[in-house]
Formats: sequence, C-alpha cells, structure tokens
Amino acid sequence: MVQLYKGHYYADVDSRELALYTPDDAACYLGIHPRTLSTWLWGRTYPVAYGEGFFEPLIQPADPDNKLLSFFNLAELHVLAATRYTHKVPLNAVRAAVQSIQQRIDHSHPLISKDFFTNGLDLFVRTVSETENLSHPGQLNFKIIMDQFVKHVVADEHDLIKKIFPLIAGQPDDRVISITYGISSSQPAIEGSGVPAWVIRGRYDAGEELASIAEDFELPISKIQRAIEFFEQRPA
Repeated sequence: MVQLYKGHYYADVDSRELALYTPDDAACYLGIHPRTLSTWLWGRTYPVAYGEGFFEPLIQPADPDNKLLSFFNLAELHVLAATRYTHKVPLNAVRAAVQSIQQRIDHSHPLISKDFFTNGLDLFVRTVSETENLSHPGQLNFKIIMDQFVKHVVADEHDLIKKIFPLIAGQPDDRVISITYGISSSQPAIEGSGVPAWVIRGRYDAGEELASIAEDFELPISKIQRAIEFFEQRPA
C-alpha cells in the first residue's frame, strides 16, 4: 500500500525540496541496500581503539526529524548509488569525493547541480580513484559507471532534476520505468504513461493475467512485465 505524507507549503521553495519519501521508499525505488542508504543519510558509529568514531552523513535529508526525503534527495542518492553498483567503493573514498565537490561547487545539492554534470564528475571520479589507488582500468570502469548514472537523471529548462530512470543492479539498463516529479505521485511509473508500477504489480499479485492488464492500460506486455519485475530484484 502506498503511504502519502502531508507536506508543508513554503513560499519561494522548490517543491522538489519538500519531504516526500521514506528511506524505505528510496531504498526500494533505487535498489540501494537499506544499511548503505542509512549510513549516507544519518551516518553511523564505528569502533576505534578508545571507544567509537562516527561517520558523518553524506546527504542532508529534507526532514531529518521525521526521517523523510525530498525528490532532490532521491536524485542525490541515485548518483551516489553508482559508487556501489559494481566497485562497492568504500565510504571513506565516497566521502572524500563528496567533500571535494562541496568545496568546488556552491550549491545546496552539489551532486545534482549543473556544475557537477559538466565538470565536477571528473573530479569526483579522480578523487575516488586516488583515495582507493585504483589502477587505470579500474578508474576507467568507474568513470563509465558514473556516466551511466548521470545520464539516467533528466533536468528541466532550469537545470534542476525533474526525472530519474533508476539504474538497478540485475535489471535492464533501459528507460521503461521512470520517477518524475509531480507524475504518479512522484513514484516509479511506466515512462510516458503515468501508470504507477505498484498498481500493475498489485493487479498481477492479485492473479490478473499480463495480457488483461496490458489491454486495460493500452500498453505492451513487455512494459507490464518490466513494471512487475521492477520490485523483484534488489541488492542483498
């Protein structure tokens, strides 16, 4: 069942900054392990010789008191997900890269700013590579993966993110499922149709045939199947 959260209106604030998703929503929609996502958002403690240390969070949630995230937070998490997609980049390397970007880019969400997409991405990759001492082939592969994730977010005419095509390990690298702000309650939907993926999955789980669902929504069976599978494979 989809849960809706009451937001507050703030004058002169982009509505994509307002609380909309739970951490569980974000983990499911982006294919990020909940423990990894929790560390990025809230930080975590770790043992040291005399007590414990603390990893500071990488992203500032829209509503930290109620642990709710904005659409922009979702886009930031999607970019960070690239660091875990194949290389499983350690947190210290990700943190170093994020800090490098924050020092260079004056933006409330530097990981999804125009400057990051145009010239900050190379700095991010280079910082991770230097921190982890990756070989040249490893650096090249990581750059390719980061490029893939960046290409899966779409900006509006003001260079602000409006759409995400989630790139999830084990699922096709396609643009069938999208998360577009203001469309289908900003939840995963079949691109161009506005049909929420969870609606299709719910009807399928209730026993309806694929052909019947496809006919009702006037969509190809392949897209109906993709929406169903969207919620199946997630990182262990």
